[in-house]
Formats: sequence, structure tokens, C-alpha cells
Amino acid sequence: MKTRVITALVAIAGIFPFFWFSDPVAPNNPLNYLFPLLFSAIAFVSVWELMHCVGVDKDYFIAVPLYAAALAFPMLARVMVNAFDDYVRTALLAALVLGIYLFGVIVFRFGKGSDMGKIALVYMTAFYVIGAYSAIVVLRNTPEVGRFLFLIPFVFAWTTDTFAYICGRLFGKHKLIPSVSPKKTVEGAIGGAIFCALTAVVYGLIIQKVFGVTPNYLVLLLSGLAIAVVSQIGDLVMSAIKRQFGVKDYGKMLPGHGGLLDRFDSSIAVTVLLCVVCNYFEVFYV
Repeated sequence: MKTRVITALVAIAGIFPFFWFSDPVAPNNPLNYLFPLLFSAIAFVSVWELMHCVGVDKDYFIAVPLYAAALAFPMLARVMVNAFDDYVRTALLAALVLGIYLFGVIVFRFGKGSDMGKIALVYMTAFYVIGAYSAIVVLRNTPEVGRFLFLIPFVFAWTTDTFAYICGRLFGKHKLIPSVSPKKTVEGAIGGAIFCALTAVVYGLIIQKVFGVTPNYLVLLLSGLAIAVVSQIGDLVMSAIKRQFGVKDYGKMLPGHGGLLDRFDSSIAVTVLLCVVCNYFEVFYV
């Protein structure tokens, strides 16, 4: 536990400057690209961790295009901040082209060691991971309220994780999905959801009190409940991949936590959900 706390404090100190200078500014200002640079780097390492887990990290026909996408798309989200529709079209076309390219890898290297199932899993999961990290930049780009939105995947997901653990230790009697994560319990999952919903309301109250921004409390509350469910699914699905390939952690970058995917597995799932919510509802009124 001591190692986990120390690692968390060092990581927070390390990313604080990136978060502090996260606001979109003039395109000719280098600080404009500091925040997306952080998530391009995180996406790159996360994709490597994924491919290393699956065992295709040394297959450069597969790895290099995915590395390039991981580096490019979080940064492009800021570069194309004023052309969001074009960014979405570019991302979708790139995903389709990459899919066709990997079909070609499967066909032309058939019988030469390329595992069709591994390639499909890596493509699907990398697309999700890169898209989620890019979406954090998209959320931060949101005028006026972006600085409140982009923190939600981290605050809410980690609240869910923390209280699911605490409630599971205190009250857990029924295993949730033991074949994927033996220690998670139904009681822990419910406790995580309740505290996540409460955190959503408290988060809104703090934003309103400190910044004078009016939250949509109904959307925040319902989002908190949905986020609790989605964050735990994100955690479990990445655990399922590890268990499938007999890996304990995705990496060793964060002592006590594992790799970046081990730490951000629930947050990236939340990011996807939050983008959907923001597309249809106002979370904060300015």
C-alpha cells in the first residue's frame, strides 16, 4: 500500500504541469500542445503494453501503424480543435484504412505465424484505447466547461474503484465474476456505484460553489451511476485480456499499480461514455 501511495503522489506531481497548462491557446504557443502530448505518450505506452501482453509487440507489421495512430490522434484532437467534424471523419477513415491494412497482413502472412485472433483483439482494443485517450483531449477542448469535464473520468472512475474495494472488504460475500477477477464482489460493485453517484453530486456542488458554473444535477447523478457500471466493465474487460494471456500486470511503469493500462483501464471506458453523454446533454451550464 505504501508503494502504491508513493507512486500515486509522484505521478500526480508529474502530470500536474500538463493539467495546469491544458487549456487550448494560440496555435503558435507551444503550451497549446503540452496536454495532448501527455496523452499521446500515454496512448503509445498503453498500446505497447497491450501488444506486449498479447504477444505481438515484436511483429512490426502490426505494431508500427498502431504506434503511429497512438501518437497522432490525441495530438490531432488539439491541432484540429476548430474542425471537430473533420477530425472525426479523419479518425473514422484512419480506423477503416488500418482495418483493411491488417486484413492484408492476415492474408499475405497467412500460415507464417500471424495469429488472426490476436490481430483482431489488438486492433479492436487499441482502437478503443487510442480513441478514449483522444477523447480526453476532446473533452478538455470543450469551450468554457472543458476543465471540469476532462477530470470526470479520473475522479469518478477512481472513486468507484476505491469504494468498490472498501465495500467489498467490509461487506463482500458474493463474488461478482470470479473467473475474471476473483476478489471483486457484488456488494463492492454496488457500494462503488452508490459512492460514485454521491461523488457526482458533490463534484457538481464544488464546481458551482468555486467557479459559479451551474451543474445539471440530474445528468450528473445519472451519469455517476452509469459511470460506476461502465468503469467496472472497463476494469473487468482489461482484466479478462490479462487472464486470457496469463499476465498479472500490463507493465511495471507504476510500482504498486502495474502498467498504465492497469491504472487507467476504468477511466478510459468512462471517457467514451462521457463523450456520448456530452453529445446529447449539457452537464454544466455557463
